[in-house]
Amino acid sequence: MRHLDAFVIFAEVGKLESISGAARALGLPKAKVSRAISRLEEAYKITLLLRTTQRTQLTEAGRTLFTHCVDVLERMEVAEAELAAHRGVPAGTLRVGCSPDLAQDLLTPHIHRFLDRYPDINLRVRVAERLMPEPNSIDIVLHSGWLSDSRLMVRKLGEVDTLLVASRSYVERYGLPRSPHDMEGHRVIGNFYLDPTASEPGRLPAYVPVLEVSRGQDRTPLSLWPRFASTDHRQILELVRHGMAIAPIARYRVHRDLRSGELIRVLPEYDIHTPPALYALYTDRLAVAPKLQAFLEFLAQVQNSQQLEMADGG
Repeated sequence: MRHLDAFVIFAEVGKLESISGAARALGLPKAKVSRAISRLEEAYKITLLLRTTQRTQLTEAGRTLFTHCVDVLERMEVAEAELAAHRGVPAGTLRVGCSPDLAQDLLTPHIHRFLDRYPDINLRVRVAERLMPEPNSIDIVLHSGWLSDSRLMVRKLGEVDTLLVASRSYVERYGLPRSPHDMEGHRVIGNFYLDPTASEPGRLPAYVPVLEVSRGQDRTPLSLWPRFASTDHRQILELVRHGMAIAPIARYRVHRDLRSGELIRVLPEYDIHTPPALYALYTDRLAVAPKLQAFLEFLAQVQNSQQLEMADGG
């Protein structure tokens, strides 16, 4: 295929509707991207892009070519995944999407080991909220929370052990609840992630359950403090540390504070009824790709090491 490289460039320009954006995404000089588009227009003797000082827009012919470029590139990726599966060697480019929380807590401290272990895998990590796997853009999305049914392939990597915690200063000021009924009137922060009055969930098949604690067959919903809610777990944890509220926090974030006594577990005989979990979402075309399987196995090992660190008091 004479214009394969140009097709790759044009697909990125069409997706972003920006020559500059495509150049940044592909790591190419802007001039090279522009020349690739010009060569396609000269080869097919048709205008593919309408360029103005403010935006780049596909023409009708450009939209037709864009659709076919995306289809060709997706088929090539499927072929590469199947060939890699035959070889059994993890190789190629893997594009990962995740939230800022997961990037900092799960990937950043450990990703150097993955790159060392798999020298033939190139990683591209996109950090943003509520991403979805997209052909030729994101292969796998990591999600920490709750998921409803999805057309995507989903692998549950493990539950996120979550505890109700308060600071010593909070307990000294407001007392320590001994039962779910004692929680009435306390400042409890829940998870605001997909509150329909505050945010659009997008296409990510996610939801947030009512915050409940359970023991055996007994379940009790907890009333939430109306004064504060946030999608940022670190903000919530800082409010807890400053004695403002009780909140469900992942154990790996607070295990050192619990050991030091700075934080106190609330209702230790009860569990969060529906704890969040860590999920990997990807399309079925990549399910057999060794590069994906290698990454999933690596994430499972990271989770196990975090559990061992907490058990050992690290």
